[in-house]
Amino acid sequence: MDALHLVLNAVTVIFIAATMFAADLRATGPALRGVFADIPLLAPALIANMVVIPLLGWGIGALFGLPSAASIALVLIASSPGGPFGAKLATGQQGDVVAGAATQVLLASLGSLTFAPTVNAILTAADIRTEVSLDVVALVRAMALLQLVPFAIGLLLRRYAEPTAQAWRPPAAAVSNITFLIVLAGMLLGSLRDVADLFGQGGGRLRRAGAGGGTSRRRSSRTRSR
Repeated sequence: MDALHLVLNAVTVIFIAATMFAADLRATGPALRGVFADIPLLAPALIANMVVIPLLGWGIGALFGLPSAASIALVLIASSPGGPFGAKLATGQQGDVVAGAATQVLLASLGSLTFAPTVNAILTAADIRTEVSLDVVALVRAMALLQLVPFAIGLLLRRYAEPTAQAWRPPAAAVSNITFLIVLAGMLLGSLRDVADLFGQGGGRLRRAGAGGGTSRRRSSRTRSR
């Protein structure tokens, strides 16, 4: 199982890098400047990802009365903007890939800095007393290596070697598509295993409860017979 996790982690790294590289092979400097200057586009994205979704994660945990560990996990996920699927979804929906990739990089860059204070603020306000260690330096390094570097390389290739960029785009997109399917399959299999474990634990509790009820009934029957 550990080997499978290592393989999936490696495939995920390849997927993120290939997706960002392929997305920016079609980007140009003016197009990127247009995206970053489009305040009506960026402002709702920033507000939704930096404010609304973290608060929504906190609210869902409080609404359903989740245990501390589950609430913390939900807050951590909700406070992590700029996930690697934004550019891929834009590609799959035939949308504005450049805008999707640029917004994803912007969210990931800002999110690596706001992640720790956002999580600490929510956990403090929710009065969840636990020690959560957040390595901000590791977050920034991972974001830079997996998203910024491939993004910059693709942009430079498009700017200074456009024929090479055009030639590399199809294989980069193919690698992105294949690794995306593998990552998706790994996520689904992991979720199914967790659900099966959950039902297995629930079934075990039901069997123990049934056994306990049967013992109680037998004891009650013996008492009446006396």
